[in-house]
Amino acid sequence: MTHTSSYRINDFQTLNDLFSKYLNENKLTQSVKSAIIGVAAPVIGDIIRFVNADVSFSIKEIRTNFFPEGLQVLNDVQLQVYSLNRIPNDSLCAIGKEKNSLEGPKILIVPGTGLGLAALIDNKAIATEAGHITIPHCDDEVSELIDDFKKRKERKPTFEDIISGKGISYIYGFFSKNPDHSMSNREILKKYKHDQYCQNTKELLLKILSIFTRHSALIWGSTGGIYLSGSLVKSLFQDINFDNFREMFEDSETMKELLIRTPLYLIREENLAFLGSLEIVKND
Repeated sequence: MTHTSSYRINDFQTLNDLFSKYLNENKLTQSVKSAIIGVAAPVIGDIIRFVNADVSFSIKEIRTNFFPEGLQVLNDVQLQVYSLNRIPNDSLCAIGKEKNSLEGPKILIVPGTGLGLAALIDNKAIATEAGHITIPHCDDEVSELIDDFKKRKERKPTFEDIISGKGISYIYGFFSKNPDHSMSNREILKKYKHDQYCQNTKELLLKILSIFTRHSALIWGSTGGIYLSGSLVKSLFQDINFDNFREMFEDSETMKELLIRTPLYLIREENLAFLGSLEIVKND
């Protein structure tokens, strides 16, 4: 039996209040004594501080108050990457011509409010902060965007600055020369067929995503496959030629052979954290 609830984090003073509400609301206080939690933050010590929200909590305190029989706290994408061993084939869509998976690391890339990447090596998930790598100069269009960002923000853009919700808005402002525009991210991605700036935004996002995906593949040697997930990715890949993205991904003068053999998938499954939790429980 599953119980799904959604809350606004601003409605709670502490994470203790949120857990208390969830467990009481679903009548789980007596039956649930252990948990696996995914957080949008690096998990380094006892105190967890979220990256894109003013939220922090103590793992020990949450365990003592709610889950005395055990609590595992993982980075959210690290938790999701465990799902790669459970995703049904009909939830995977090959990007370009399907490749035969080889032995080797698998990586999961999830753009959203930020840009997450985790790797699965010998069934062990490894969290990263790869989204905070700065974008390299490559062609004129990307270089112009980098220079514009440096001028406005007084620092170099990271991949997370651009391949994310905030990045969609920034790129549209860059092309329209109107950083204070009122277009929502959904409108920008939806109207790409009817608005040149929207089309330019989508094309540049896909180009920079292909660069990040290529660099990630070369760093990790991810011959087991690269998996792209999340609502932002699904919107980006709607009505595009997958072969074009595959070609951008394989654009390397020195390591094209490795990239050609690396499978690329778009994941349609939405419950990756839940599937990842089931995989952890099975392995434990």
